[in-house]
Amino acid sequence: MANFFYFLCQAKPMSRRLNNEAEFAYGSGQLNPTRAISSGLVYDMDDLAYIQFLCHEGYNGSTLSVLVGSPINCSTLLRGLGYDAINFPSMQLILKSTKDTTGVFRRTVTNVGTSPTIYNANIKSPKGVEITVKPTSLIFCRKLQKKSSTVVVKAKSMASMQIVSGIIWKNPLYIVRSPIVIYTT
Repeated sequence: MANFFYFLCQAKPMSRRLNNEAEFAYGSGQLNPTRAISSGLVYDMDDLAYIQFLCHEGYNGSTLSVLVGSPINCSTLLRGLGYDAINFPSMQLILKSTKDTTGVFRRTVTNVGTSPTIYNANIKSPKGVEITVKPTSLIFCRKLQKKSSTVVVKAKSMASMQIVSGIIWKNPLYIVRSPIVIYTT
């Protein structure tokens, strides 16, 4: 499964003009297999993280036990960190149309590219949305070093619609995109 996330990190932007639902369809971007071999950053996941996420999403232990082949008790598991309880490149915030909403996302990445290196966050905040990232730079002294960041997304209430934003982590060799989709239910 880790290889799957390895490939997600190396992405090219797609045009939303062609498909309004594109953000839900393609994840972090189009895959460039040649560049994915050396993606720069990897969002780490393991089996437990997926189980925590599925518990957070409302699946019960008996359903998950069938999937994983061993007993699962969601009430005894620590909840995954952040608003969505998963360490994934993309983030989604569901708004109630009548009130402002804040989501705090926690992400951890591993440097699989060159080192030492610094990735700087470029943030796209559309009107009505405030996005902050701390820290705004990830400094890696060695390969396979892990760094964490916190993304806070504050969105004003809105009529039924979808807003697409994102964070782009850049260093001289790599561009790693983390899309943020904000929508009403």
